[in-house]
Amino acid sequence: MASSLCTVQVKLELGHRAQLRKKVTSEGFTHDWMVFVRGPETGDIQHFVEKVVFRLHESFPKPKRVCKEPPYKVEESGYAGFLMPIEVYFKNKVRSVVVQSQEYYDYC
Repeated sequence: MASSLCTVQVKLELGHRAQLRKKVTSEGFTHDWMVFVRGPETGDIQHFVEKVVFRLHESFPKPKRVCKEPPYKVEESGYAGFLMPIEVYFKNKVRSVVVQSQEYYDYC
């Protein structure tokens, strides 16, 4: 008997937005920002994605942020850029599939 393989291609969009605050916070934060993982053109990926892990800079409270349902995003305020590892875990009954990305996000 020949085994059949099923291949699924899931396109992801990783990105961020940053906006200059009108007034600097008491902590010195100059920007509001958001980082996200989504399907192209805001396509639905929740049937494929188990969770997304965002690893913020250690200066943030709870720097490991886990999103188990959409929207897969983190919103914060800050004053500088940093390297942010992002891990996307896919739903798969046979084995765990993880896609990792390390992006430098500059908010200034």
